[in-house]
Order: sequence, then C-alpha cells, then structure tokens
Amino acid sequence: MTTMMLSRTALITVFASLTLLLSACSQQTSLGSQLLGNKTSRAIALEPLKKIKNPIPTQKNWQVNTGSAMGESKIHPFINDQTLFIAGARSVSAWNKNKGQLIWKRTFRETITAGINGDLDKNSDQIVIGSNKGNAIALDAKTGKILWVERLSSEVLSVSPSKKGFIALRTVDGKIHGLSSQSGEIIWQRSQKTPALSHFGASIPVILADNVISGFDNGKLVAYELSTGKPQWEVTLAVPKGLTELDKIIDIDGKITVLDNAVFASSLNGNATGVQGKTGNPVWLRAFSTPSGLSASTKTILTRDNQGNIWKLDPQTGSPVWKMDDLKQRQPTLPIIINAELAIVADKQGGIHWINTKVGKIVARKTGDKSGYSVPPIINNNEIFFIGKRGLLTKFSL
Repeated sequence: MTTMMLSRTALITVFASLTLLLSACSQQTSLGSQLLGNKTSRAIALEPLKKIKNPIPTQKNWQVNTGSAMGESKIHPFINDQTLFIAGARSVSAWNKNKGQLIWKRTFRETITAGINGDLDKNSDQIVIGSNKGNAIALDAKTGKILWVERLSSEVLSVSPSKKGFIALRTVDGKIHGLSSQSGEIIWQRSQKTPALSHFGASIPVILADNVISGFDNGKLVAYELSTGKPQWEVTLAVPKGLTELDKIIDIDGKITVLDNAVFASSLNGNATGVQGKTGNPVWLRAFSTPSGLSASTKTILTRDNQGNIWKLDPQTGSPVWKMDDLKQRQPTLPIIINAELAIVADKQGGIHWINTKVGKIVARKTGDKSGYSVPPIINNNEIFFIGKRGLLTKFSL
C-alpha cells in the first residue's frame, strides 16, 4: 500500500478550500450573504455623486441610536399606528414614531435573524420575530413581554404578516411553517428542495386573500392556503444555469409586492414577473436579475440590478421605462415608492436619495447612518423611517 503524506502547506490549502465550500452551503447560520459582500472582497472605486440642482425640501425630524446593530442582516422594522419596532443582534425595541422616544427594550440570549412582522387585521397587539436557534417568538407590542415561543426545524429567515389568527415563517432548510398566531402551535409545514449554494436570507412571505405567498432558494414562487398549507399555485422564476457557481444561484430573496390581485417578484440570475394572485398565471416574465426584489404601484415598478443601477419597469408589461446609474456600485437598497412622483433609496455608504420616478433623476440627498444601510426604508403616510447597519434610526418627512 502506498501512503501519501501532505505537507503542512498543502494541508492548509485543503482546509481553506473546505472552509470556503462549507461557507457557501445554504445551511450556514452566520448573518449576511454567504458568497458576496465579505470583508475580504476588493474595494471598488466609486464615481462621485452628481450634484443636485434645486433639491426638493426634506426635513429630518429626529435621529436616535437604538443600540440594535443591524450589520448586514435583513431584519425589517415594523410599524403600527404609534410605534416603530426595531430588531438587531440580540435585542428588540419599541420607539414612539412621533418623538423617537424609547418605549421598551428586550434582550435575548439568541441572535434575532428574522422579522419583525405583525397583524394585517390590526386587531392584535403582538409582533413576531425569529432566531438563529429556530425559535419563533411572539412579543406583546405594548410591553415587550414574551407571549409564546415555538421551536421550528432550523434557523428562521423571514416572518409573514399574520391574518385571521395565522402566520407563516420561512426557515433556512427550505421549509415554510404555518402557525397559530394566538398560541404559536404549528398547524402545517411545507418544504421546497434547497440548492447546495444560495445566499443567506429569504424574501418576506406576503398575504393575498387567504393565501400566503413565499419565494424559495430554488427559484420558485409558491402560494399556500394560510390556514391549512394546501398548495394553491407555483411559478418558476429561474432555473440554474451559467458557467460559475455564482451564476447558478437563483434565490428569491428580495421584496415580493402585492398590489390588488397582482403579485410582483424577482429572482437572482432569473426573471422578474407580474403574476395573477388568484391563479398564479404569469402576465409577464422578463429576464432580470436583482437581489432586492420589486417595489410596485399602479403605474411604477422600481428595482435595482446586481450592479446597483436603478430601473423603472412598466407594471403592465415589465418593459424598461428608464435606467439610472447614479448609484452604480454603491449597493443601494430597494427603492421604495412614496407617491406618484417620488421614491426613496439608501445605500451602503450612508447616502439617502429621493428620486423623481417620472424621469429617473435624484432630486434630494441627505446623509444618514454613515455605516450604511442593508434594508430599505419604510413609509408611513408621508413619514419615512431608516434603520442603519449601526442601529441609527432616522425619521424624515416631506
């Protein structure tokens, strides 16, 4: 028998290769993208931002440090009539949305990885989050008291709104779980095959009528009956192709938008689509790769591509209307539509930009959290809230 001995250098090389392979596995539990955005990536030279002539007036109402660092995690704030809820690292906090004052704060021994979401019917005073230990946790919205905890199959990646006493949560193993929002009891579970490679994260499931609609890492957009988990329809937005492993990642991780009976969604290395919500029939399907998903109104769809260019698409056909390259390579968040003429977007350098959606031009700019932004702003009437990677919470108004 011949025995081969590896040198120390060779062993280190093999170990490093195995580590890289394992870090790309979809079961990884560290926060942030598994394959992109790591600290060792080479810095890209940015073009200077264009000066704005006659910017529209904007007002910063208040800014507070929440102490809940977001980092690269995609934990979205939740807002109700009076309160804004923030989660990051191992804490959840509630803030008066008018004054920016702390109402309550609760810390945990586990890392918060999903949420925050609440009740669409607005008849419940609870919010729901998920953790890296696979726990779904409901909190009293007024006090932060834990109402129930339910252990799921693996780390929680996203939480749907709740409706009529039900809520759905996505986990890293490709499953979606339907729970009673009153007790946390698991009512149903469904799963989709998870590819060997994916980005860490999952789109937030949305509610349309009595169905919950979720995207998966295999490029499928699927609707289930919220109360029973019965499959309603399924649309494939992407299939693996390309020469490299990165080209084969087809996750649906970005924002899924419901507008009347229409559902708008997109995938990496695949397509953007407008789907009839009741039947799942695609009205249009257009090749477009984006990590951020789609923001939609009756006249406008906004998104960003892999390079950071902002696009406006026609919601009826998916056809491009304009492309704006001002934020190229600045890793902007998904642009969020404010009204018929304005949208707002933040970037990884801490810039906040107002966009005229009719012409695709930046019309105002402010600086917020200098550590940058990982999640898009949320809009409440004409009030705009940003949470930065460092945990800096800012409110703007028009």
